Amino acid sequence: MNNNGSQCENIFNCKTDLLVSIITPIFNGAKYLEHCIQSILSQSYPYIEHIFIDGNSSDGTVEILASYAVRYSDRVRFISESDKGSGDAWNKGLRMARGEIFGELGSDDMSEPGAIQAVVDFFRLNQDAYFVFGICNYINEKGEIIMKGQAKDFDLEEIINEGCYVPTSASFYRREVIERVGMYDTLGNDLDYLIRVAKAFPIHQIKKTLSNFRIHKESATTGSKKEIRKMWLREDCLVSRRHGGRFFSGYCKRYYEFVITERLQAILGRNHLLIEETLRCLRMMRII
Repeated sequence: MNNNGSQCENIFNCKTDLLVSIITPIFNGAKYLEHCIQSILSQSYPYIEHIFIDGNSSDGTVEILASYAVRYSDRVRFISESDKGSGDAWNKGLRMARGEIFGELGSDDMSEPGAIQAVVDFFRLNQDAYFVFGICNYINEKGEIIMKGQAKDFDLEEIINEGCYVPTSASFYRREVIERVGMYDTLGNDLDYLIRVAKAFPIHQIKKTLSNFRIHKESATTGSKKEIRKMWLREDCLVSRRHGGRFFSGYCKRYYEFVITERLQAILGRNHLLIEETLRCLRMMRII
């Protein structure tokens, strides 16, 4: 990875200011892209580079990125080329990054005003801290808040077995984390990465809203595409087990329920009441 000292002279004074690198993988994400870009450009903290890793988009994404890269050449950078999946894209971004603090933001998500300044202030005041996360709100397609995030203390055992409440878009870490823990896995599973980091570093929290996660039908993580949803549920179950999680961890139960529901729908068709009753019985028996 690049040494920050030889790369940052055009954007800030390396001796006094911390460069923050925000990484955003994207593929055909033109619809919400400018909201994402503007949420970083409008931050009160000025020393930020926003790196986009595009997977050969064909919907106007590349043109938007090129326009911003010309207008904000010291703040917006991108590459557009084929990749091997989200993990490959994340890792490309990490290798390109010149900063001392890293953050990741989905191309349809937005950073909260003042978020980066709050993160930089935290790291300046806590020199022995390497990873911090804040609160993330959930917004709809119009950018309206549909659910406010809640502060919750970090518990690794709970993260491994029950569910992940550490939002990737509201998480930030020092360069030393990458140097010790390494890169993302092939799928770019943020649960796996968080657990790996937590086994090496204490996890800190800022009780402040840092980001907004957009829920919409085209989203890869929250959308309606069943096969993608099934893949992520299975992967989280496997990650949980790989890190010592229970066979019936919360992740695995959610995956088992998805698979069972899929099978029941194939057998019973649209008989929702019977499917729901079967699932209720399985939950009572603690099978799912």
